[in-house]
Amino acid sequence: MPKYRVTETITLYGGELILTEGQASARKHCLEPVEKKKGRYTILVPVQFKVGEVIVIPGEPDKALDQRLEKVDKAGETGDAE
Repeated sequence: MPKYRVTETITLYGGELILTEGQASARKHCLEPVEKKKGRYTILVPVQFKVGEVIVIPGEPDKALDQRLEKVDKAGETGDAE
């Protein structure tokens, strides 16, 4: 699943995310761990991410969200270089 770097502050209202332990810990009141899926969480209440954070969104982000994210390749670089 692709990783995305947040380029503008975003608020997510539902769905699932894959986060680091640090990211999840800071938002534990907003998330519920998915059983048998390490690092995967269901959003219970709206959760925000700051510019520069890297998140994994299962599936493709919608068009509005995609404008606030940039795909990160396996080496940690953005995929926008041409």
